[in-house]
Amino acid sequence: MNANVIVMETAVFLLFLVFYYGASRAMGASRHRGYFTGALLFSLAVLTTAVWAGGMNFYWYGINSYYKHYPLGGYIVWLGLVPLAACLLWYMVAATSQILSALFAPKAGPWTRAALSGALALPFYLLVLPVGVTNHWWTFNLKSFYVIDIPLPALFALFGSVFIFNAVYETTVLELRQAGFLKSLEDKTIARVAYRNVKDPRSLSWAQLKALFFFRLAAGFVTFAVCMAPVVVIFWAIANRGHIPPGW
Repeated sequence: MNANVIVMETAVFLLFLVFYYGASRAMGASRHRGYFTGALLFSLAVLTTAVWAGGMNFYWYGINSYYKHYPLGGYIVWLGLVPLAACLLWYMVAATSQILSALFAPKAGPWTRAALSGALALPFYLLVLPVGVTNHWWTFNLKSFYVIDIPLPALFALFGSVFIFNAVYETTVLELRQAGFLKSLEDKTIARVAYRNVKDPRSLSWAQLKALFFFRLAAGFVTFAVCMAPVVVIFWAIANRGHIPPGW
């Protein structure tokens, strides 16, 4: 399947408009706005780190002879090092997985549903990622073992990022719970700024809850990065045979 990146980007934007409306109805307008904003920022942080670290890039169209043959060029809308379309894809997959996990396991705990959502995200991306690699929408540069043109650490990263993001959403927005090992940090930071006069965290206003949500997302991203670093190193050490081409 060969598709111009502009065609893909346009299709993602159109699908996003439809999906955003449906997800707002499924999650509730206010909750969904918070979810979308958080997903956009979280995915941007994850993908920017991946590009900055050299694990993947979106620049095939800029460094090859693409412009000589296709005057439309590559991605149009960028958020720094990452195309907006890539962040929107991550958001739609994460939101779909979260909604399905709530549907399939309504009585399960939030961490179980978050783990289920991470697992549900994998088959969605297993359909999209090989097509993206084949059409040069993005490129993986990891020294690792590849499965259908996808490095194994990327699959761990996909599961981990969706799991952590939806776990924060479940335990903050849907069912506010104490952050355990983060409690002392929250008490010294976000609690003093966002809700220092609130004795019971369960009575937070929506604005205060959103502040806590984004604070926990920042902590979640740090946790994700710390967990992924050894995974990448381990696979690099095991499969250190130089760059393994994606087979294009």
